[in-house]
Amino acid sequence: MSETHTGSCLCGKVRYRATEPFLDMLHCHCTDCRKAHGAAFATSIGVPRDRFAIVAGEEALAAFTTPSGTRRSFCRHCGSKIVVDNEAWDALYVPAGTIDTPLPHRPQLHMYVRSKVAWFDIRDGLPQFEVAPDDDYRDKVPPPRR
Repeated sequence: MSETHTGSCLCGKVRYRATEPFLDMLHCHCTDCRKAHGAAFATSIGVPRDRFAIVAGEEALAAFTTPSGTRRSFCRHCGSKIVVDNEAWDALYVPAGTIDTPLPHRPQLHMYVRSKVAWFDIRDGLPQFEVAPDDDYRDKVPPPRR
């Protein structure tokens, strides 16, 4: 059964819908994610493009594209990141903290740990990848839904 989740930005002007099954849930320690989120890492959920929709406030979205082609869309009023995309990826990535409905999911891995901040020690036992994992990583980690 496909469960639909809703999410929003801090000020509530932008709202979205994401429908399961999700592809993955991960912690990214790359410099871009750390800087964009202002945190030690970003926890995101991979949503197939055809299962994600902005349902309100599309006009409030702005975006920043990095030299690598990663585009981060955010609310121009409150600054909340709403979705991260790159044409090379098979999914959109939604910051897990913006989802408003309860999630029965758990993160599966840490990626780009070569770029992690020195003041945070990873101690959760999840698999760690120096950079992005190989394309078949989803077959090698626990499923996101538990």
